[in-house]
Amino acid sequence: MAQDLGKASVSGKVSSTSGEALVGVGVALKGANVGAITDADGKFLISGVIPNNYTLVISFLGFETQEKAISLKPSQNLEVNVNLHEKSFEVRGVEIIGKSATTQVNEQPYAVTAISTRELQNSTSDAKEVLNRVSGVRVLEEGGLGSNLSFTLNGFSGDQVKFFLDGIPMDNFGSSLQMSDIPVNTIERIEVYKGVVPVWLGTDALGGAVNIITNRKSNFLDASYSIGSFNTHRLSLNGAYTNPNNGYTFRGNVNYNYSDNNYKVLVPITEGNNVIDTTEVERFHDRYRSGTVKLETGWVNKRYADNLLFGVIASGNDKQVQTGATMSSVYGGITRNSQSVIPTLKYSKDNLFVDGLNVSLYTAYNFTKSEVIDTLRGVTYNWLGKANYTPGSNNGELRRTYTTIDDNDFNSQFNAGYTLSQKHSLAFNYAFSYFRREAFDTENPDRIENQFPRSLSKQVLGLAYKFDPTEKWNATFFGKAYFLNARTSKMFDFALETQRVEALEANKNNVGYGLATSYFLLPQLQLKASYEHTYRMPWATEIFGDGLFIQPNPDLGPEQSDNFNAGAAYGFELGNNHKFNLESSFIYRESKDLIYQVVKVASPETYYDNLSQTRTLGVEGSIKYLWKETLRLGGSFTFQDITDQADLVYNESYTNTGYQRNYQKGYRLPNTPYMFANANAGLTFKNALVPESVWNINYYYNFVEQYFLSWAELGSRDTKKVIPQQSSHSIELSGSFNQGKYNIALECRNLTDALLYDKYYLQKPGRAFYLKLRYVL
Repeated sequence: MAQDLGKASVSGKVSSTSGEALVGVGVALKGANVGAITDADGKFLISGVIPNNYTLVISFLGFETQEKAISLKPSQNLEVNVNLHEKSFEVRGVEIIGKSATTQVNEQPYAVTAISTRELQNSTSDAKEVLNRVSGVRVLEEGGLGSNLSFTLNGFSGDQVKFFLDGIPMDNFGSSLQMSDIPVNTIERIEVYKGVVPVWLGTDALGGAVNIITNRKSNFLDASYSIGSFNTHRLSLNGAYTNPNNGYTFRGNVNYNYSDNNYKVLVPITEGNNVIDTTEVERFHDRYRSGTVKLETGWVNKRYADNLLFGVIASGNDKQVQTGATMSSVYGGITRNSQSVIPTLKYSKDNLFVDGLNVSLYTAYNFTKSEVIDTLRGVTYNWLGKANYTPGSNNGELRRTYTTIDDNDFNSQFNAGYTLSQKHSLAFNYAFSYFRREAFDTENPDRIENQFPRSLSKQVLGLAYKFDPTEKWNATFFGKAYFLNARTSKMFDFALETQRVEALEANKNNVGYGLATSYFLLPQLQLKASYEHTYRMPWATEIFGDGLFIQPNPDLGPEQSDNFNAGAAYGFELGNNHKFNLESSFIYRESKDLIYQVVKVASPETYYDNLSQTRTLGVEGSIKYLWKETLRLGGSFTFQDITDQADLVYNESYTNTGYQRNYQKGYRLPNTPYMFANANAGLTFKNALVPESVWNINYYYNFVEQYFLSWAELGSRDTKKVIPQQSSHSIELSGSFNQGKYNIALECRNLTDALLYDKYYLQKPGRAFYLKLRYVL
């Protein structure tokens, strides 16, 4: 023990001569058989070293290797900072020992997939398109650019899957900051946690989490502009500057999106209440535009902080509303808009006060103002855009309203990790969020629901212990505590003389726990297993509604789930030119009081309710193949059987309130894809036609098996509402010139102009073309 206490360590930062932090640099102590790889900030740490004289070797592809003689004394923490010089000769063959950030994430014991966007930077894709190619993931959308999205992960959807932007929760970032608004060239990688979620994310996610990591380079400029079908325009400007001498940094990005979304849809044409025809028409009231500015400034790599960053996110959007939850109704005058201002604070420091103590604090306060406008009186539209007038009517198209909604949301996450030894470490997380909503309707200023407070406060505490007995095996044990306080209003005794609206307050608390473990059976064959007993508290939209199509449900309770994941990942090479990567996992989940969205085929309105008991059995797999960095092939398959398992359901009615037999038992959850797959192929050509050029051709295929819109038990075979089997094809050609400085990409989505549907039979765009120009400095 005395010898262990006397061991030394060496740390530092590796940069280029221009001051840019270098990621993935190999740092080794010659003769000690230990080493490290620099992180995203260019930092490294080698600990537990016996005091002695050593030679520190720093090597990186494209740079000259440096060796430094050092002397380590007992208990010393020696700091060594190095600037590497670029090599002036061509490197013909180098073996790099180290792992990328994406690989390190994928090798965690959790069921996680990390997607690097390095090869997609010139693509016209956004975060939504990238995620839709991950096994187990389906992004359901209500239409074109800017439409509402529903992210499903192994059958869980909505707020059951939590989203983070650089570790900060996106629960209430506003409708102008969603996946389709984030272009791919602002993203470094995306981490998808399936099922069990690490403690450090500090969330009550039931089915998983998605963490979008933005570009972290120290000095760069990246600008792009794309134009496409349906009068779509997208602008992205990203950059950062870091002073290598004092650590001052400034970074930011600007995104703008616009689309008329006037694609053609196949719909029934009505006159009054009668269907007179079914034809293909253009959507006529679906314009969307949004803008986001994200700025950060502060200091990095200082003695008191690795990162101390103050930021602000300002975003806004406005959207014309064409349909409700289904396409049975069409609107020509309803609009909604939102504006958000989000100050942020990020702080992190490794080895704070003592070696092995790492802390971080992320805080954001969100001010969001949104409006829901339905002020046309006595006017309705059909799909031809023809207005029908009802003289003397004061009704709106859906519900006459001009509602202003003010949301205030505070989020804070504190993480602390402490390395007890090379085999034992602890992690602690405390996450707090407070949400408050105030609403006022100028068309109905006395609306009783708006007179009551609407607030949510949520706290999540997590503690984890990680055990690394060998290089092959590790295990993480964790526990979480959840606390919720909700204040809202509820109507009692509907349609009776005693009908009234009263204030309602609810307090909930629960405890969850779990285990995640990983074992390398072979150096390239990893086995994983994880289990979690977890809870998720309902969130603002589910309880309070959205002021338009989603109705409130103050009785909504927390949901709980027992999640089990088991999987394997195997990567191998055949010769020097053929690389394979295989992954597969099995999912088993028992969920109680599952929160799901209730949809009626003929109604534009929906609401959230609890489903007492469900079971998920699923399997997913993926394969990737690479030949000489020239040919890429890949694909994934997902099957998820999500069924209602409750024997009885509670029915509340005027004549027969109480528990009744559940006729849906054993049937799949409606409006949820249960089998889908995707495939991709790509070719890369270097220096073809133009010197110093790189050409890429990519093909993407997507398949979804048909599934029922409502419960399969209801209705006859001929009257069941079915979302049909779907296949779509997309192709993309991109060129990069002058070592990546100038880039161009052309993409065709839905090449065969197939009829594609998502979310309650809502039709998505047909064939579309996009052109993207990108400049990188």
